Amino acid sequence: MDNNISVLRIYFRYGQKAQNQSFWQKFWNNNLGQKLLKKAKEMNIEQANIFTAKAGYLDNDKISYNISEIPPSKNPVCLELIDQHEKLKSFIEQNKAELSEANVILLNNDSFKMTDKKGST
Repeated sequence: MDNNISVLRIYFRYGQKAQNQSFWQKFWNNNLGQKLLKKAKEMNIEQANIFTAKAGYLDNDKISYNISEIPPSKNPVCLELIDQHEKLKSFIEQNKAELSEANVILLNNDSFKMTDKKGST
């Protein structure tokens, strides 16, 4: 990965359903996070992680606390993707319908790669 990396953060509710799926997909595999994670892998996105919040809120709602084995449905989840800026913009464009129900943030503030004292990476 070169120095023009960006971070795409997609926030949605725990267990949020994916849109535009067939009957069987709705019945068996309709989790938005899992669907977007698979799409990221298909597009060869360099890095992807799903984070489930211990506590938080979306859209100025009440605070949701994750204190059990299964988080409440209003608990925030974040899918974080890291790759080239243009590749992440392409991901957004290709998954526009799914992302319409999520909060999407694309970050790129002077990305750089750390080097050791000898100047190698």
